[in-house]
Amino acid sequence: MPDPDPAPDPDPAPDSAPTQKTTAPAPTPVVPPSRPPDAPRDRVPPCDPRALWPALGASRQARRSALLAPLTRTAGPPPERQHLTWVGDLQQGDGGKGAMTDRLAPAHQIAARVQGGDNAGHTTVFQGAEGGEHTLKNHLLPSGLRHPGVLGVIANGVLVNPQTLAEEVASFAPHVPALRRRLVLSDRAHLVLPLHRLVDGRQESGGGRCSDVIGTTRRGIGPANVSKANRIGIRVRDLQDPGLLRRRIEQNVRFFGLPSGHADSDLKWLETYRDLLLSLATDTVALLDAAVEAGYSVLLEGAQGPVLDVEHGTYPYVTTSPTAFYSVTSGTGLDGSLVGHRVGVLKAYQTMVGNGPFVTEDAGELGDRLRRTGEEFGTTTGRSRRCGWLDLAHARWAAGFNRYTSVVVTKLDILDGFDRIGVCVGYQLPNGEYGEFVPDHAYLERCRPLYCWLPGWRHRTRGLTRFDQLPPEARAFLRYIADFLGVEVAAAGTGPADRDLLVDPAARLAGLLPAPAAAGLLRAVRNGREKRTTP
Repeated sequence: MPDPDPAPDPDPAPDSAPTQKTTAPAPTPVVPPSRPPDAPRDRVPPCDPRALWPALGASRQARRSALLAPLTRTAGPPPERQHLTWVGDLQQGDGGKGAMTDRLAPAHQIAARVQGGDNAGHTTVFQGAEGGEHTLKNHLLPSGLRHPGVLGVIANGVLVNPQTLAEEVASFAPHVPALRRRLVLSDRAHLVLPLHRLVDGRQESGGGRCSDVIGTTRRGIGPANVSKANRIGIRVRDLQDPGLLRRRIEQNVRFFGLPSGHADSDLKWLETYRDLLLSLATDTVALLDAAVEAGYSVLLEGAQGPVLDVEHGTYPYVTTSPTAFYSVTSGTGLDGSLVGHRVGVLKAYQTMVGNGPFVTEDAGELGDRLRRTGEEFGTTTGRSRRCGWLDLAHARWAAGFNRYTSVVVTKLDILDGFDRIGVCVGYQLPNGEYGEFVPDHAYLERCRPLYCWLPGWRHRTRGLTRFDQLPPEARAFLRYIADFLGVEVAAAGTGPADRDLLVDPAARLAGLLPAPAAAGLLRAVRNGREKRTTP
């Protein structure tokens, strides 16, 4: 295609004019428009893209220092060696996690409650400085706060009944000086209200929208978790906004089908505890992260056992929140891979409270003997626990699921005096086949226990002070458990008190637990008796 005709010269030279070589004019420089004299200079971006980093870093460090102030005031500088430890359960949750947490607390600077609510009761028995024996029962406060230098954290995964918390703070005050200065509460923790307890009780009585009777403690935990999942829950931080608080409570009243008057009564009830909750509130996720980064040791306390986990337990006979190891991450914000010690408590026999499958349950003489001797009554409700021989098939599932690094067998002394001791190692199905533990209600209802029988010991174990003083049959029982589970049995509990723990000196966990002889000497000095206890 031919080129188009060139555009005519706008000012052609006459034919007679001589040809001249012309120079193109120089281009006019482009000058940016001048900035108005009143334009703010701080809107001009800096030339160095990292120029703001030092200031931002200094601000971040100042916030972290403020977060760590209660910890440094309580515990001082970080230890030379850091430990992150979780205390869980291998059964339903009655194994003695509170007592174990209390025993481990002196080796840590933070004791943090991870999950659950005041439906989980923990008991600690210890000897005071004056020589008397004391018992502490807690449902929300982390165990171990009686030890100086330990900061208590109620983390975001805990459901908080404000009334229970206020009562525990008051009851612990004589045993834990300056408790209010050594306790923080997650501002993201959800609250359990009277309306939640009302709905829980109605459901457990066979009424309401759900008529299945689970056997809960009627503490309102399930309905509170329903509110949480439905995005109408009330968090500690919401107490700062009266308008939001009323709106959320009214949403709950409508959702659960309660009379409208419940909103005003719950608001009035909450007002009683508002100052306490807000005085303790902080960002515990940021606090724990800063503490771990600074090198402090953290002890993480669980509530129920893995068989009650809402995702992996014997549904529907479960609680409504995580109870397994992954609850550490969801309940605190910490990276679970940082936890080096996973300590599982395992009662020397099996117990359960509430409804649900229980393969080794004994409704006869054995169950009565274990219940009576072991004082098997719930810390929270006082209900009698169902009892039976130890179910190691169940425990092996829990050990594999949570990957425990150490197991502590509790209440070994309750088996003192038995001629033989039954241990369930597997199940028999109706078709005659052998089966293992599967967290399924219908499956477990069809299973029958397969027992191995070990020789008992007709010796008293309570009062012993060393692991090697246990009767040979008792040590063989502990070795059998360790071999079956594939996890070390680091210690055995022979009574409720803090001194009633016999630690295997060869166990990995031994370095975190106080030596009984040293503990005995400390008590003697405190009592004014300069006499060394027998090792």
